Amino acid sequence: MRQIAIIGLGNFGYYLGRELYSKGFDVIGLDVQQEVVQKVKNEISEAVVADSTDKDTLMALGIGQVDLAVVAIGTNMLASIITTFHLKEMGIKRVIAKALSEAHGQILSRIGANEILFPERDLAHSLARRIQNPNMLEYLPSIQDYGIFELIHPRKLSGKALRELDLTNQYGIQVIAIRSGAEKELTFIPRADYIVKENDVMILLGSNQAMDHLLKDTTDE
Repeated sequence: MRQIAIIGLGNFGYYLGRELYSKGFDVIGLDVQQEVVQKVKNEISEAVVADSTDKDTLMALGIGQVDLAVVAIGTNMLASIITTFHLKEMGIKRVIAKALSEAHGQILSRIGANEILFPERDLAHSLARRIQNPNMLEYLPSIQDYGIFELIHPRKLSGKALRELDLTNQYGIQVIAIRSGAEKELTFIPRADYIVKENDVMILLGSNQAMDHLLKDTTDE
């Protein structure tokens, strides 16, 4: 069982910890506020009132032994930076840190954070894309401008074989799976002769720009 430390148990840390615990992870959560810890203590493996900017405290709690640490501190930028620094100094291989701004994210990256999160920004971008293109659901957050997307009810693509559509050469988009039929059976890496049906859900890998191009060409006015 992988052990994960979540430091900062505000809304983001709380929901993350609860979800990971429900999936079988050993989750230890830290926060400086007693009431926040009380709220989550029965929903994760262990919840502790602790100051994560104190390296000795982190060591005493065994945080240096976790497989992954998430710094989800909400508003205290300095505490976020100091905590991330301590975690990397302790030898934790993977540290994911929530950033409050682009500058904050750059500092976290420079002191060793392996991944920077901008939850509000990323959620806003995802919602804006879904509002703009209601027939597309973002399946995974973008990574370096690339993402995995669900294209639902691709009417203008239906009736054609993937070979004919040639999305890879036309748009730089790879079809990695298709969900089809009443049971929504999932077909990974569909064959080139697969005929797209109107009610299929196409799971696509590509850049945001490529997806915008595809949607412009295929979405009904």
